[in-house]
Amino acid sequence: MAELFKMKLLDVNKNQILPETSADQVTMAGGGNVEAKIKSLESAFAAGTRLLGTVGTEGTVETLPADSYQLGDMYVVKTAGTYASQVCEPGDLILCVKAYAEEGAADTDWTVIQNNVVRAVKGPESATDGNLMAFDGASGTVAKDSSLKMTDVSDAVAKKHEHANADILNGISASGDTMTVNGKTYYSGRMVAIIENGGEIPADMNPNGIVFEKAAV
Repeated sequence: MAELFKMKLLDVNKNQILPETSADQVTMAGGGNVEAKIKSLESAFAAGTRLLGTVGTEGTVETLPADSYQLGDMYVVKTAGTYASQVCEPGDLILCVKAYAEEGAADTDWTVIQNNVVRAVKGPESATDGNLMAFDGASGTVAKDSSLKMTDVSDAVAKKHEHANADILNGISASGDTMTVNGKTYYSGRMVAIIENGGEIPADMNPNGIVFEKAAV
């Protein structure tokens, strides 16, 4: 896992930027927002959690209960699969955040607490230096050597004006600090940079760029 740092957000003149984001503005991958998720977890933990066993093949139960579950009921995922419409891996915790209601039972009564690396990608035992990576199969978690060389890609880019899309590529123009590609404007220079605490702003920053400065430890 990459090393984590505390950061300050700066503009290109090294003035600190203080953005404000409320918990209800941050959307979760599975829907809903952080504020609602925190409230549901607070309610579940306040009621007390009850570890009822494992779920999956050869687990205490093979599937989550369809009724009679209580706030705070918790299971450990034994077999990877989809539970309460959420993709889970072994070791994940599934917590009931809303007790069963006969007329309102729903997958949203449960939440998953991730307990391992999310969708880690496993590579081959070896690969050819200079080749690009490709996914092996449809799982999105297994990589392989694509046998496509980076130099071949560079050659293809160098000959881009010989391709069938030459008209589109010829629609690229530049002026000052901007470049236009088929009517869309892009800016030159770095738009984002990370510097050490007390470090200098990179000279190649775009005038409208932002800088993250590592906070003093």
